[in-house]
Amino acid sequence: MGTRPCKQRRARLTAGALLTLHISLIAPASHDAAAADAPRSSTAATTSVRASVPVSAIRPAGARTAVTETYDADVLATARSPYRQETAPQTETATRTETKTRAETKTRAETKTKTKAGAEAGTTSRTEAAASSHPIQPIRIGHVQATQQLRKAGLRWKSSGGCTDRSVRTCTSLEAVRAATVTDVIALKQRSGCPVVVTGGTEVGHAPGRYSHHRGYKLDIKPNDCINRYITREHVLDGIRGDGAPLYRDSGTVYARESDHWDILFR
Repeated sequence: MGTRPCKQRRARLTAGALLTLHISLIAPASHDAAAADAPRSSTAATTSVRASVPVSAIRPAGARTAVTETYDADVLATARSPYRQETAPQTETATRTETKTRAETKTRAETKTKTKAGAEAGTTSRTEAAASSHPIQPIRIGHVQATQQLRKAGLRWKSSGGCTDRSVRTCTSLEAVRAATVTDVIALKQRSGCPVVVTGGTEVGHAPGRYSHHRGYKLDIKPNDCINRYITREHVLDGIRGDGAPLYRDSGTVYARESDHWDILFR
């Protein structure tokens, strides 16, 4: 009976010691957890307080400097904008000036062109007026050159006096004859296919006039059946000349049938 109370007391002491040890182990852990949670609660509380208090009341001194710097940058940007607005009109003015310069250059070029055209027109008018007042002189060739061309084309020439002196009426001369007249008589030979013999040219003894023998517009050719037929059939009878010679016309060419030759005007 005396041993049991001692055992019970010993058991109580052991239980108390274990409880004390357990409490001593739990207390530091609780303190650490409390310490870990404390900043969070403090941050939350601070955030809550800042949310309810105006920003200007809690902004530190350094924050004012940042705001001032931002404000200064805005002011600088605002101050620069009028400069850009002033620059734009200058660019526009330069563009207008360049456009005006181009327009003036174009106008001067057009004026110069018109002036040149007017001058050229004036020159042309003066040239035409001069040409009308002074007709172009026909090209004339010498007797030797004319007879060479006739001979080459198959034509012949014949002089009743056996001479070529232009100042002798019995001669047959082609001196100073129109080149076109020689060309036309050769064409007559080629069209008709008939023999053609020239018997009269630019020598004296023929009727005068603007389109005369002496001026190189007329030639006399010897009649033959072939050429007679060709002229009378292929050309229109155009009346009778004052001396009784029948006239046949083909455009600018007039054929007069005289007694012993054809008197032909080539125009």
